[in-house]
Amino acid sequence: MRFIKYFLTTLIVFTSLSGKNLKQVQNIGLGNIELLDIYIHENLAFVPGGLGGLNILDISDPTDVQVISEYSAYGCDYGRLYAWTVSGNYAYGTGRECGVKIIDISDPNSPQGAGDYGSQAYRYEHPSSSGNLLFLSRHQHGVEIVDISNGVPPTSLSEIETNNAWATLSENQLLYVADGSGGLRILDISSPSNPTLLSVLPTSGSARDLDKVGNYIVVAVGAAGVDLINISDPENPIFIDNYNTTGFASRVSTSGDLVAVSDWDDVEILQVSNNGLSRVGIKNNGERVMAVAMVENHIFSAEWLRFSVYEFGQVSGPDLDMESHRIEFTRTFQNQSRTESISLKNSGSEILEIVDIQSNNQDFTYTINNSSISPENSTSLTVSYSPNSGGWSETVQILSNEVSLPSQHLEILGNFPYGPMPGDPAPLFELPIVNGSGNFSLIEWVESPVLIAFFATW
Repeated sequence: MRFIKYFLTTLIVFTSLSGKNLKQVQNIGLGNIELLDIYIHENLAFVPGGLGGLNILDISDPTDVQVISEYSAYGCDYGRLYAWTVSGNYAYGTGRECGVKIIDISDPNSPQGAGDYGSQAYRYEHPSSSGNLLFLSRHQHGVEIVDISNGVPPTSLSEIETNNAWATLSENQLLYVADGSGGLRILDISSPSNPTLLSVLPTSGSARDLDKVGNYIVVAVGAAGVDLINISDPENPIFIDNYNTTGFASRVSTSGDLVAVSDWDDVEILQVSNNGLSRVGIKNNGERVMAVAMVENHIFSAEWLRFSVYEFGQVSGPDLDMESHRIEFTRTFQNQSRTESISLKNSGSEILEIVDIQSNNQDFTYTINNSSISPENSTSLTVSYSPNSGGWSETVQILSNEVSLPSQHLEILGNFPYGPMPGDPAPLFELPIVNGSGNFSLIEWVESPVLIAFFATW
């Protein structure tokens, strides 16, 4: 996943800014949902959805993004492709086992299928392109370099051995590979038919995505955050710093010396300096942030069910940041009551007024310590749950005097009407031990804490 870069024409000193420095300027729903990624080409954003296929957006006005067309990949489950890149009049979409789909975007208002490439034997991840070359990341099957100079069909030139290739970036006859547990690979591709490995550098976590800032590569390394690597000498890259973000860093996109990070439960902005990485912006939006693309001071964000645009810079006026957009109670019996609290912070420059909390479920009651919050201060919102009428869930609207987002939601979950929930006793069970022998038996761990983690990623 790579983005066309637009650089600032005026010098803005971001280090002097205080607060969280991100405000939402647009939030829209798209026809194809379960948004997975973003690729920016000139004034167009290519946003694939897990259900329905590709959305093509006009982003020439970041505050008024418009959907101009859609494309559903024939033969792929739900019309789904996971990521895109563009070269000339063609866009190339990868669909893991579905291969590579090529569409003609000479008229982006009416994209047309132009051909297929690849094999179902491979799992194609994030493609990138540079000039007449297409780079296809295929996890354990390496990176394939493809000649697209003659349009359709492309011609395979070479394959690069990798551990688990997720993404690539090409610049100045060098290819940088985010190689999962294999870290960062750097290759000389001056002869695309015969690429030469220059160096391999381990990363702090699994390398999932990467972008470039001057002589530095920034690498999204999942649960370990973001790595900063000096690549002034490609044969001897030097690890400089790691910034451990609050969630799971899956994508990075740069503008000037800033790095936008999709971090699952928030969008974070890091700044690159010779001393390393520092966080200069964050927005916890309560959505599932899958990917971001940064153009100048605007950040485009694919958030599973919604598409958002944020503006980076000191926030004028009040700005509400919620510690969480979800509260989940443990099992609570009749005539019992439980309470949970979250923090509401004003990250703006003027007093924030909580105007109203709109609730329609009598099983939940709400108390706020202070409805007027000064800049850079916080207050607590306490939720009490008493399961008397049987209502178990609610989406509360918190209304404030914030200009850009005057209504924010808080999802509350009480006693589930079916199945187990937090606080219930676990039934006895056995599971086979992965990468080992025998079974894990819960009865052997009675009265000991046991954590079973399930994780899936697009």
